[in-house]
Amino acid sequence: MEILMYKKALSFFTQLYSNRDEVKYYGAHPMKPKMPMRKPINNPFPRATPESVGIESTRLQSFLKELSEMTELAPHLLMITKDHKVILETEFYPYRLDTWHVSHSLCKTITALAVGLMIEDGKLSLDEKITDIFAKRAFSIDFVRQKDITVRHLLNMSAGIAFNEIGSITYEDWVEGFFSSNLKFASGTKFFYNSMNSYMLSAIIKEKTGRDMFDLLYERIFQPMGITELYWEKCPKGITKGGWGLYMKLEDTMKFGKFFLEKGIWNGKRLISEKWIAEMTKKQIDTSSSANEYGYGYHIWRSIRPDSYQMNGMLGQNLFVFPDICMTIGIHSASSEFFPKGRILALIEKYFGSHYHPSETELRPARRAYSMLTAYSASLGMPKPQKRAERMEKISALLPLSDQTFEINGKNASILPLSLSLFHANFGKGIEKLSFRSRGDQMDALFTTPDETITIPFSADGTASYFDLTENGERFSAAAIGKMTKNEDDVPVFKLSIYFLETTAVRHVKIFFHRTKTLVRFSEEPTGANLLEDFSPVLSEFFPDNKPVKSILAKTDNNNFYELIDKLFTIQFTAK
Repeated sequence: MEILMYKKALSFFTQLYSNRDEVKYYGAHPMKPKMPMRKPINNPFPRATPESVGIESTRLQSFLKELSEMTELAPHLLMITKDHKVILETEFYPYRLDTWHVSHSLCKTITALAVGLMIEDGKLSLDEKITDIFAKRAFSIDFVRQKDITVRHLLNMSAGIAFNEIGSITYEDWVEGFFSSNLKFASGTKFFYNSMNSYMLSAIIKEKTGRDMFDLLYERIFQPMGITELYWEKCPKGITKGGWGLYMKLEDTMKFGKFFLEKGIWNGKRLISEKWIAEMTKKQIDTSSSANEYGYGYHIWRSIRPDSYQMNGMLGQNLFVFPDICMTIGIHSASSEFFPKGRILALIEKYFGSHYHPSETELRPARRAYSMLTAYSASLGMPKPQKRAERMEKISALLPLSDQTFEINGKNASILPLSLSLFHANFGKGIEKLSFRSRGDQMDALFTTPDETITIPFSADGTASYFDLTENGERFSAAAIGKMTKNEDDVPVFKLSIYFLETTAVRHVKIFFHRTKTLVRFSEEPTGANLLEDFSPVLSEFFPDNKPVKSILAKTDNNNFYELIDKLFTIQFTAK
């Protein structure tokens, strides 16, 4: 089965690169709803100055400055609480705090809360075998390989199943794919991170109760906490994914930090037992030093301070919870980091690691330092100021684009970045032409596909334009920045950057005006090279060192699967 999964994946990625009309995708199209814009948060945190809770504004400003200058971290949103009060909240232009944001694997911790509710209700036990739970399902397989896997093994990532995230794009029935998979090792003996373990926990809840996990969580956790503007993707069979696909606003995500600090109580009402919070957050298994040095609990990572823990999602989605100082740090970014250990964690540790101890009493007000912090934080969420002459120069530079049309044979091109297409099962059918029209200080880039014309508005002065983008019927909250510039060879280049504000993805479209030809290049962030570098520990598990898999990979273009993947992230066409 493992070989078949990789073979299907190779065929899928090859078709994406060569001819998207032949793509056979087995995943469900989530059709994410339009995001509710700029609605106030229910049950918001109170705001406070850092000094009022024993923290220096100067420390926060130094941390914020270093974070903003580490461009490889690509921060989107930041929020810090102390004693359940927000002391710093920052938007990194053009991202906004009033926009919900994908959490990737950060949501695994919330799936573990659902399991805890089931255990407390007497409907599930940690040592229950999953083959017993699904005994009535008529799979065309036997359960021998999975007979020893328990709910506990799924929670602490020690199930050892080979069926992984790649299976989610190559199989329609993920439960059957899981049960037909090989084992990499005896269950319970080793940590092996696999999002399909989280999915199986969600599937178990559906199998046990007939209800979807999201409905259980909405009734028992989300709604009591005032979290009502959220969306969680489902699999092709209509089961909440569990391991990824949850969208929430950052302040609502921060509520889970307070919920854990209060040991399962929200606003005086117990929603889950203190015992389950303690079991979840203590170390249940050792992890590799390359992923995290502090171990793993039940769908939550141990972290840098005593008895601290961390909800983590790939590409820099993090919620740090430090119980010893009653502090939480939430950050959304696009850092291309997969596991907790990395540049973000190192920066957090530098300023808020175990060596740091805030004052236990209120500090003297530091009005000047606090004013500087708030001004600096606000500046990060705004475009750089520009003089009138500079603004007029940018507008003039774009005038030659007006009413221009460029024909391209972009069969494997899409407005959606590849990473977003994969997560959303939304694959464009190619781009036939790109044209421009002027509306005074505003311009539109129009991308014509075989089925529709997608309009991307952008401001001629280089500031962000906010809009809803629709491709294949699915809406995305986006911002676009367009400008004319030159490359290192002094070739004029138009660059259009499309920020998918709810996600970690950015699409870049560049037009190179050479003297003899015009080139149109599609690229994205994070880049394929970034992902391959930072995902190498995971990829080494996806593609084990065995002859059958090597034989499959050898059949790719240039005998290099990684080169094929990289090509998919950056594609270029000659335009007419």
